[in-house]
Amino acid sequence: MWQEGIFTSHNRKVVYLAKVSTEPFEDGIDNGRIFKLGVDVDGEEVISYDRGWEMYPEDESLEEILDQILERFPA
Repeated sequence: MWQEGIFTSHNRKVVYLAKVSTEPFEDGIDNGRIFKLGVDVDGEEVISYDRGWEMYPEDESLEEILDQILERFPA
């Protein structure tokens, strides 16, 4: 199922679109439920995952944003 969300992190607008399974998935991020993910911060694509990393978070603030998204879909 596709899940879409918008939130603010460090005064930046975060928009994500995730394909989420009902159960943890071998190809999911950290073997979790998200197996496709696109994240834009202030209109720029900064994270992309499609059963593998296409664009990994480049810094600590982007890793924090990824963690915030993963927390919304616990395994």
